[in-house]
Amino acid sequence: MPSGPEIERFELEGANVLCIRTRGRNSVAASRANAPRLCARLEEEGRDGLILDYSDCALEHTVPQFASIAEIFAEAMPRHVTVAYVYSPANMMHALMMTKMLHKAGLKARAFPGWDEAESWIRAELA
Repeated sequence: MPSGPEIERFELEGANVLCIRTRGRNSVAASRANAPRLCARLEEEGRDGLILDYSDCALEHTVPQFASIAEIFAEAMPRHVTVAYVYSPANMMHALMMTKMLHKAGLKARAFPGWDEAESWIRAELA
């Protein structure tokens, strides 16, 4: 795993979905800085969906620290955006917390153990 983070951004083919794939180590400081920028980008680009893929990412966040990042997303995420979160076994609790907080904020969000399931779900939700 690279010592990064290494961030890949791309659009899901045939859908108005921004995909963010993060690999390597991701710090709390990086997440705090990137979360509001990502939410603003989704609004500016008029995106319908977001896939966050952390399956190859080592989060340096404790679960309580990650809760503060999830709060940023819950407050700043455009309400029409559907969110799929791809996790690894090591960051499953982070993913579950994120999706729970997004649900509480009125957003449609779900966590998945693999990319294919996340992509299928978000395509079906946005169809």
